[in-house]
Amino acid sequence: MTETLLEKRFWRYWLGGLLILAIMIAMNPWFSNEVSPWGIRDHQSAGSALRIDAIQAAWQAAGVMNLARFGIALDLVYIGVYSFGAYCGGRLFAQSEKLYLRRLGWVIVAAALIVCVADYIETLSQFVQAMTFKGSDLLAGIAATAQPIKSTAFLSSFFGLLAALLLRRMARRSA
Repeated sequence: MTETLLEKRFWRYWLGGLLILAIMIAMNPWFSNEVSPWGIRDHQSAGSALRIDAIQAAWQAAGVMNLARFGIALDLVYIGVYSFGAYCGGRLFAQSEKLYLRRLGWVIVAAALIVCVADYIETLSQFVQAMTFKGSDLLAGIAATAQPIKSTAFLSSFFGLLAALLLRRMARRSA
């Protein structure tokens, strides 16, 4: 069976996004300290300029502020790559002959779009604060609000795609 262009895009972009995510996860321990034990995640959920300033000052003191800026910039690339891959995967399964896969595919499409928008909002808010080395109550609040929405949508798209792949495999075996 030959892969369609949509399936090729799904695999390339989704797995590419997961590879970038793995790199960012591997980098995160460098940003963990007493002020931000969860590293970048603390910066995402800080919620106030005071907290952002404390986290960034700790990173500066540890000599990793430029690396944090790079990590946040890498996150901007990741968002586009992963979201597009998840969207393609959702569209792929939305074209299935099986009703349950079609429905799951549309849920994945919605989750991919939500993760894209929410994650860009969150990460752009972080990026501005990191580049200016100055916290902003407005931007920190926006990032903290978008963070759980992004996380929920990411988990929905990720596990939705795993479930769709498993269900498709089971359907092919029984056919």
